[in-house]
Amino acid sequence: MDNYSDVVARIANDYMDRVKAQLRSVPPGEQDEFLKEIRSHLYEAYQQTPGEDDVARILVVLRNFGEPADVVADRLPGKLVRSGAQRNVPLYVIGGIFIALFGLPLGAGAVGVLIGLLGALAGIVVAYFASVGSVLLVGALFMLLGLVRWFLPHAWDQLVTIGIIRFNDTPGDFFDNLPPAEQGLLLIVVASVLIAAGLGGLWLGKRLLVGMRFLLTLAFDWLRRLAQGARRSLRGGEQPHAKAQRVHPTT
Repeated sequence: MDNYSDVVARIANDYMDRVKAQLRSVPPGEQDEFLKEIRSHLYEAYQQTPGEDDVARILVVLRNFGEPADVVADRLPGKLVRSGAQRNVPLYVIGGIFIALFGLPLGAGAVGVLIGLLGALAGIVVAYFASVGSVLLVGALFMLLGLVRWFLPHAWDQLVTIGIIRFNDTPGDFFDNLPPAEQGLLLIVVASVLIAAGLGGLWLGKRLLVGMRFLLTLAFDWLRRLAQGARRSLRGGEQPHAKAQRVHPTT
């Protein structure tokens, strides 16, 4: 625990609150880790700063750290890249790179680039889950066929006769040389592999969704900041005009 005096603790906590305010678009888990890291560096720097006046020491440390927005812009990208690599969430890495390239907040052009990238990534995610769904569907179909071949051989023969089931070329020759029970077992084994692969794909897909949610939150937060900045600029331009109207009223 940080051994600050009461006054220094209030100064440090106020600074950390301002850092936290810059992390609204960052996932809670990443926020907590980042804030712990900054708090640790802050206390270490405070301990290493000479002087007898505790307040003067913490103020020197905070000046060296810089404004909270600068701290986040400088340190958050590396943190996200490391976290994304450790947790196998590649979109965290992308988010860290974008923050490093464009800073906080993003400019309008950078947000346009980010939105374009998000659109491309969304297409990739949709295609990914479509592929995983196809693998699961094929696995379920093979499982059904395997069970039919094993337990309902007459129904299987009827499906082959009417052309619903058809194996051609080398796989068909290999399959026909197996006894019915082994044919069913082979289909069940293949189905199990496909289903396992599909379920593994769904598990990995959760990480993709976490990363996409982070990037979307990041983009929407920056868009909100840009809109707020634009509104402030418009209000600033309207105030002198309104004042002139009060000074020179129309007749």
